[in-house]
Amino acid sequence: MMMILYGAEHHLLVISNTIDAEKHWHSFLQVTISLEDEFEIEVVGQSLSCSGIIINSNVVHRLKGAGHPLMLLLMDSTSEMAASFKRYIEDRKYYAFPPGMMKTIREFVQKEYPGVKDTDSYLSFLGQLMKLLDVEHVNTTIVDPRVREFIQLIKDCTDSEHSVSLYARQMGLSNSRLSHLFKENTGISLSGYMLLHKLQKATYFIFNGLSITDAAMAAGFDSPSHLAVTSKRLLGMTAKDIRKDSVFLKVSCLH
Repeated sequence: MMMILYGAEHHLLVISNTIDAEKHWHSFLQVTISLEDEFEIEVVGQSLSCSGIIINSNVVHRLKGAGHPLMLLLMDSTSEMAASFKRYIEDRKYYAFPPGMMKTIREFVQKEYPGVKDTDSYLSFLGQLMKLLDVEHVNTTIVDPRVREFIQLIKDCTDSEHSVSLYARQMGLSNSRLSHLFKENTGISLSGYMLLHKLQKATYFIFNGLSITDAAMAAGFDSPSHLAVTSKRLLGMTAKDIRKDSVFLKVSCLH
């Protein structure tokens, strides 16, 4: 199995048997599910064996999953998707899913993910996955036309410049006003959205043949090392690690 990444505005979903992330932490809410039996994970210094787990934001963890097929879901912790999982975890550092529940999830993912080829099939897959996990996935409806315009600008962006100030001025808004409107309409922090956008863009460039250096600069990172640090912090792996035998699909969940 190769590493397959689906990149959306408020999350990344990874399916792979090569994940062996070093100890790290990030601001995302993380769900990890085994596609076979149990896997080993270290959370705040405690070693656990489980079939599926939710890890809260900013909790130190290390995934010892090399050779074990896993599905990893990283969500902007301010998004509606993350909020739907927080009823499981509440104020705890993590929550382990019941093993019986994970068996159904495993069978569904193994059967369905090979058919996910575009945004529509991904949204269908994701919606069914949320139902099986007993969480409600909400496709955010953007009411404010200025936020819709901003999202379209980001989707159409071909430049390496990703300054929020630049987009805000273009739209006649202040930085703080644009950030407020974005969070109000999407449930996602603008800074988290932009960081995911840059990481997705760099990944897309890498998978389309650019060197890691050129991809980092084209995506708006200050340097290749900045991309490496960001990727390592968010995924526990560098861009170089991710590139090995991987496929990336950029999808959209904001319409």
